[in-house]
Amino acid sequence: MEKNYPQQSGINAILLDAFNYWNRTISFQVMYSLLYFSLFFLGYFYLFRYFGLWDQFAQYQDLARTDFPAFNQKMQEIAQLPQTRNFALAVFGLFALINPLNVGFYKIYRKLDLKEKPQMNDLFAGYLGFDFFKFFGFYLFWMIIFTYANSLLILGIVWVFITLFSIPLMFFMDVKTFEGIGLTIKGLKRDFVTILISVIVALLFSLSGILLFGFGFLFTFPFWNAVIYSLYKNYYHENEGNLKQI
Repeated sequence: MEKNYPQQSGINAILLDAFNYWNRTISFQVMYSLLYFSLFFLGYFYLFRYFGLWDQFAQYQDLARTDFPAFNQKMQEIAQLPQTRNFALAVFGLFALINPLNVGFYKIYRKLDLKEKPQMNDLFAGYLGFDFFKFFGFYLFWMIIFTYANSLLILGIVWVFITLFSIPLMFFMDVKTFEGIGLTIKGLKRDFVTILISVIVALLFSLSGILLFGFGFLFTFPFWNAVIYSLYKNYYHENEGNLKQI
């Protein structure tokens, strides 16, 4: 590994870079959002019915209007059923199945850097060959840990940050899950304030589309990926398949 490290870009440069990627890939973002939410909600409601929870819920839905405390009690009882736990595990799998769509954005952004024309099928880069199992496994692992860590809010936030660059590192450098986490932590130690501010801006902008009649969310939701790629480019540098020292 090389020991030199290039001069870092400022927050403004990183965010402008991310906005440039976002602005040049609007059509891909809309397609991504439509696919992501359509697959998630279709899969969610299918699993909800498959595990019999729809019938359980339907028995007590009138209580929501007439006796909410009793309704809440019934929902707690349903939450303890074995099929509810199986449903939750299935939703973890659904999440892991859909989220490799995020990988495609990194391929699209790289093509823009190389002055190549991205195509719509680049969105499915995370589903090709063995890579699918690698990213599926990562997202399944990520969701399980996040769910338990999020019971204490601060741990959920920590988990988000220490896995922030895992996917681009795994995609571009073919590192393993825990190696990616280790490299992400090194990047965080180097310039946490810049990364923190960038993440906050990414989160606020991604959610801002909800204010635009709701439909704007289809355009702004994937902005998160553009910020991560811009940060990744700034802190990690590929050199013949190796990572420069950070």
